[in-house]
Amino acid sequence: MTAANIAPNSPFYSQLVGKVEDNILHLQDKRNVFLLDKLDARNIKSFINNSLQQPWNNHILLIMFICGDKQLDTITIKNQILAINVRLKNIFNAFHLKDMDEFRVEIHLYQYLRGIIFPEHSPNTRRELLKTYKSMAYTTKKWISSRLPIEQQAYFERFLLDLPSFNSRDFSFSKLALDARHNTRKSETDAIVDSLSHIRAEGHFRWNQLQRLRTAFLKACEEIQKAKAKLPLEFSYDEPESVGERFYFRLWDKPSFVLHHQDQFPASSLKAVQRCSGDYSPEKNHYFVEFIKAERVKDEGDIEGLWFMELFVEGVISQWYKNETEKETKRKREWLLSWGYGGENLAGNPEPFYSKHKGILTPNKFISRYQDKADGVLFDIEPLYAATTFGLLSLDIFTTTGARLNELLQLSNTKECLKWVKVDNKEHFSFYVAPKGRHQVEPFYISEQTTKLISRVMKMLLEHYKSDKIPKVEYRDDRKHLFKELKPYFFQYHNKAFQKNTIYACLRFLLHGLRMETQEGKPVTIKPHLLRHAFATEAVQRRDMSIDIVAKILHHRNLTTTAYYSEPTPSIIGEKVDELHDIISDYIDIDEAVLRNPKELESALEEYKDKVGVFNNVIGGTCVTDRVCPIKMACLGCQAKIPQPEKKYELYEVIELSNDLEKRYKSLGLQVEVKKARMMRKQAKNELKEIELIEAYRKEQNYEPQIHFEK
Repeated sequence: MTAANIAPNSPFYSQLVGKVEDNILHLQDKRNVFLLDKLDARNIKSFINNSLQQPWNNHILLIMFICGDKQLDTITIKNQILAINVRLKNIFNAFHLKDMDEFRVEIHLYQYLRGIIFPEHSPNTRRELLKTYKSMAYTTKKWISSRLPIEQQAYFERFLLDLPSFNSRDFSFSKLALDARHNTRKSETDAIVDSLSHIRAEGHFRWNQLQRLRTAFLKACEEIQKAKAKLPLEFSYDEPESVGERFYFRLWDKPSFVLHHQDQFPASSLKAVQRCSGDYSPEKNHYFVEFIKAERVKDEGDIEGLWFMELFVEGVISQWYKNETEKETKRKREWLLSWGYGGENLAGNPEPFYSKHKGILTPNKFISRYQDKADGVLFDIEPLYAATTFGLLSLDIFTTTGARLNELLQLSNTKECLKWVKVDNKEHFSFYVAPKGRHQVEPFYISEQTTKLISRVMKMLLEHYKSDKIPKVEYRDDRKHLFKELKPYFFQYHNKAFQKNTIYACLRFLLHGLRMETQEGKPVTIKPHLLRHAFATEAVQRRDMSIDIVAKILHHRNLTTTAYYSEPTPSIIGEKVDELHDIISDYIDIDEAVLRNPKELESALEEYKDKVGVFNNVIGGTCVTDRVCPIKMACLGCQAKIPQPEKKYELYEVIELSNDLEKRYKSLGLQVEVKKARMMRKQAKNELKEIELIEAYRKEQNYEPQIHFEK
């Protein structure tokens, strides 16, 4: 068998030829397109960095080519290959294997899965390996047998992973892994499900704070340019009365910082500053700030300062572990793990604040390099402002629609994505994206608040690009092969669309310091999918929305999935037991409750098919579902409603009405109706609390700090 005469066009071909099996490298699809040319560059780079020098390099390359030919997601291929690569390293090292001819699935892989070697690895790690290994082995074997002539199949079979005779049912880790993952998810959901409105409000408060800082920073820059003052320029401003603190800063640029600390810089840097050359040329110069201190204005209370300051003090932004001593790396790693940053990767160094995107969160290299030379804390404003602005829009969409992260990243400034209707002189908005597992777009209904946040991101991007429109960019995350058209995506910066890691970093930065723990005391970090679980649990367990309605909101095809997402948490079970004890003396028709079947429930639901939908106002807010009313028109406390401060007077009327109803029902001896009246009052008060938070951060948005410059 000889290789094809024509070589692939891939720029990576020269790095692979002679180092992997020639006939694998020159495999083609049915249209005679080289499989190497069809593979995403990210996967080839990953292969070169992690697998090329390994004994299984040909096996892995063949798997990657076949997965690429089947158009699997780039990230899926990368993650699965990395998982197999890491575990094969573990197994080969443990058994001192040198090449794939020595590897025996029934011996070596089986002993790993039984926990005989690496017993410290979690059940989920073993479960995922077996699942991935079997899937890859089966996929490649099927492709070889169906695509290649019989005379070629025998040649390529020696580069196939051997299929094991065992499956997950032969090991205890499968059930252990599923149970552990399920319990972890519910305990984490339990920690945040009561705090969704508080989390959302805190996000707004923090954006307001950074916006005030950015405003002060820009005015300080104007002051320097207008007055031709000498740097550093010291300035301060007072936070709103609710914060009660005064912040002090210095404004620097790179040359002024070097000259002010010239005894700490080499002569070469001083010469470059004087000549305005190299890193100190005008085109490479920029302004940044040094946070000096915070102090109380009117009392002696505790000083909080900027919420993110400890991240810079601890030095954990971006890839913090580079160039650190072993002792300092250990200290910072333990600090991050104490906050819950790290997930299952307890052996590595967590990177919770590494956005992997230019201009988002990560400071300029100059600041990172010379942070220790400053008296205070140095940071750039724009990367933090961008991270906070994107983080707040993400948080709002996750907590008000239950959307997935991949759905969020599809949001674009196009008429096909953003749509609105006008009813009774009021605009109602939705966005259309393709949910997981589907190619066609479906609607996600959003509130007026969300549209304002989208507009805020739009304004920031137009300023960033110094343009009157957002540029069209390539979609870069999962399912990339479905979204080939360039679009003006909202989640982009520096002419590149975001990937998942960037959203994670923005959310963590925005919400850092909100300490939430499971009942066992384990810290919980807020993640997009966890917010989705919390949204579903809140809707079903606390708002009594029908599971099939929540499934429509979450764009689930399978009600079993929705049932899993919305299972009651330990705290909710405790509450329900208390409620049961409270009403145990009331009459309940047990036979009717037990005997009702899904058909009867469906028939009962038909009685309440009056639409609420995105076209109607409801008590205390606006409804954002176009489905059958989930709670029989009882709009108080409904998850499908966004409370509006402008309508809080309606809630006060509900409270007054509930008081009157309670008195009347008491006089008639109708105890169940008395409890309903009390619940009505409780739900109205809860919504008023959320409205108070909304009013508070809206008020702060209009606060203009008086900035004082030290001459």
